[in-house]
Amino acid sequence: MIHRFIIAIGAGCAAAALFAVSSQTSPLAMALAYFAPLPIMIVSLGWGVDGGGLAGAFSVLALGLFAGLPTALLFAASIAAPAWLLAAFSATPIARYFSRRSPGAPPYPSVGAIVALASLIGMARALASLVAVIVLYGGYAEAAKQITAALAAIARGAFKDERESAVVGEFAKSLVLVAPAAIAAWTLLMLCVNLYAAARSTQMSSNLARPWPDVPTSLHLPWPFAVALIACAAGAYALPAPASQYALIGVGGLGGAFVLQGLAVAHALSRGLKLRTVMLVALYACCLLRAKYTIPVVAALGVADAFARLRSRAAFLPAPKPTTQK
Repeated sequence: MIHRFIIAIGAGCAAAALFAVSSQTSPLAMALAYFAPLPIMIVSLGWGVDGGGLAGAFSVLALGLFAGLPTALLFAASIAAPAWLLAAFSATPIARYFSRRSPGAPPYPSVGAIVALASLIGMARALASLVAVIVLYGGYAEAAKQITAALAAIARGAFKDERESAVVGEFAKSLVLVAPAAIAAWTLLMLCVNLYAAARSTQMSSNLARPWPDVPTSLHLPWPFAVALIACAAGAYALPAPASQYALIGVGGLGGAFVLQGLAVAHALSRGLKLRTVMLVALYACCLLRAKYTIPVVAALGVADAFARLRSRAAFLPAPKPTTQK
């Protein structure tokens, strides 16, 4: 018990320190801040859900003492609580709480259920941010106007030409418009990347309680999510602000989830191909370098799989090599 308590304290302090460096503007500091949820998730997966909760509580307490109450509350709502919730959901054998279930049903949540929860958390965070900004500025129009002006004023300091300044103003306006979708997608990606890293490190230390899933074949999102994504995309295009901004939150959160499903489809259907590694490296390079064109295509592949179950064809899916824990 004392051992787990010490681990929880150490993980909480590590998470608080990683978040605290986000006040620095260097690329290294921002990269470290991205992994602030990782210690809480590792403890939740390897030393119990209660241990992860203690780690989250200690991290909030540490930030409250050294950085102030507002920073601690921001960290609790945006990092600690979502990290613990997603990790706790992933590590809990939820099947025991359902009396009516098929005998072959897996006891732990599927990868698709985990990604769906991460998507919902991302959308909730984006919605809370949008509502807070609207309330703070007394309306969406005023908020968009003031934030755009502030961003443009910061960026114009690097340009002297008036034409370049006009471009900066348009860019700032576009940035404000897509901010809700970006927050939802970024939160989803942050949670999923940290959870994967936490699960892998916990598995390597033989502390992961649940079996490791075959991610490319087990990441399935339900088709109603695809319908909701299409509806949100239509609303973001047709509705006036701020209703379009609320729809954009759904596009960011659900679209990001289907991008992950599209990548899972690519991984699954490419098994057995000689140039599989080259193809996947090229795909990820395109997602980074030509995201504007590649990401929608990958998301569309994920949406198509939600309806057509492209990975259900056994001929395309050679059995993966079993992974054993030492």
